[in-house]
Amino acid sequence: MHNYQDNNQKLFYQLWETGNKILCQGKLLVGSENHKFIASLILITIPTVLYYVFMAPALVQSDKVIQVIIFIILNCLVYIFITITVLMDPGIIPKITTNYEMDEQLILIPQKYLKVDPKVLFESKTLQMSGHQFKLKFCNTCAIYRPPRASHCPACDNCVLRFDHHCPWIGACVGRRNYIYFYLFIFFLSATMIYVFSTCVAYIFGDIDDDKDKSEQIISTLSRNPYSLALAIYCFVFSFFVVGLWGFHTFLVITNMTTNEYLKKHWIIQSKNPFRRKNIFKNIQYVLACIRDVKFLELRQFVYDPKSYNQPMTQNQINENENLNPIEDNQNNIPRRQSKQTVDHVEEQ
Repeated sequence: MHNYQDNNQKLFYQLWETGNKILCQGKLLVGSENHKFIASLILITIPTVLYYVFMAPALVQSDKVIQVIIFIILNCLVYIFITITVLMDPGIIPKITTNYEMDEQLILIPQKYLKVDPKVLFESKTLQMSGHQFKLKFCNTCAIYRPPRASHCPACDNCVLRFDHHCPWIGACVGRRNYIYFYLFIFFLSATMIYVFSTCVAYIFGDIDDDKDKSEQIISTLSRNPYSLALAIYCFVFSFFVVGLWGFHTFLVITNMTTNEYLKKHWIIQSKNPFRRKNIFKNIQYVLACIRDVKFLELRQFVYDPKSYNQPMTQNQINENENLNPIEDNQNNIPRRQSKQTVDHVEEQ
């Protein structure tokens, strides 16, 4: 790869066809459904603002500053991990197309692409692993053989390594490279909801004096801060889904399985999951490992555009051109090229 840029070079993201959105001239990659990501942020931000405005001052007045500090830490972690999950490449395997070439020498080779079904051109390939025989599927869209556990996401229009699922809440794919951040996001979101629910309930019922009427004290507390009850109900309802989702993915982590494999029931056979390690801790270490080296996508890499090159003509193309004669249009004086058979047919008429 040259260190300079010529007129025929372009950045990869300028020619790459994908459903993902590319921002800041290829510096940021986000999901294909950003409106869902914004909606999730709103659902998280609304109770967060209510807690800061109404609950935090009340807790500070009660000398419970430590509870506010804990909430701030949990809340920051939630925003950090959801942002990393959306912005990180999940393990995309770029398509192989005729729109670009990374080697300047290869692009100078004359090629004639056949318009036929790729299934006819490529034979199926198999791979033996842990007693299982895997059939490497050929992706017609990306023109690649997908590795085991990789799958094509129709929403983002990409093949993703160890594809887990396309998250409908953040509008992005979750795969090999960003799964750990997704898992930490739902973990800290679950912890935040449980914590807010607990602090709100403790605020409502914690300072009740046994010598006085309990119902009047509760009504008095709610009249001073009705949002404490609203936050408790909000977190109680949504925690069923969020905590349940975290529990489901915890099960997937300790069994070294993906959501895609679980839903399609890939390993409901006698030999079971071939990717599962000997114990739970090795499964956790493998699934939640931070993978930075496994990366195929370089958005700001310089590639060559075939449209900018005049490829040398093959001998067959030269022979075909020798059979063409230029004819001038009397009206527009535009040169036209027709075959000898066409000219002879015109002379006969």
